Amino acid sequence: MEYRIRKAKESEKLQIARTIAHSFEDDFFSLTKDTDRVAKVFENGLDANRFLVAEQADKIIGIICCENCTDRVLRMSRINCIRHFGFIRGYIAFKVFAEEFMEPLAYPPTTGRIAIVGVLEEARGQGVAKAMLKEIIAHNPQYSEFILDVTDINATAIKLYEKFGFVEYDRIPYKWAKQAGFNAKIWMKYVR
Repeated sequence: MEYRIRKAKESEKLQIARTIAHSFEDDFFSLTKDTDRVAKVFENGLDANRFLVAEQADKIIGIICCENCTDRVLRMSRINCIRHFGFIRGYIAFKVFAEEFMEPLAYPPTTGRIAIVGVLEEARGQGVAKAMLKEIIAHNPQYSEFILDVTDINATAIKLYEKFGFVEYDRIPYKWAKQAGFNAKIWMKYVR
């Protein structure tokens, strides 16, 4: 499989948002089955400058981004969530997304957080995520360590991160576990 990894362009926000929606569609299932709706919610709030994309034949097949403790990669709008999901689901979605993507993080400025790693289903199992991890770390020499979180049921991703050199340092029960379909978030760390 031939693909290349490069910095994302501002004009690719919708493609990045669609890749997020398709890569994590099981996570959004309780809100909607419509991945286009999810993409529209994410599109305007994305900071495309923080993303790398894996591209094959002019199609984005994978995305990855890195953020720091003060500058998050997504800024969600409550109004936008309500517009696309309806009042009740939109309000709940905004609360969950705000907690997940917008709150300041309590770690030092020498730590980069790999916030989103997504690969389209048809490109999985071909080394795309591993290659993107390698590139995002190389593109961010200012960080001496990197952290990420993964759900406890995502055995494939956990195995990939462990092979790459990430180690678990915390496991936090998820307060929306019943709705989300997983019990805990596993926090992992990679030190250069």
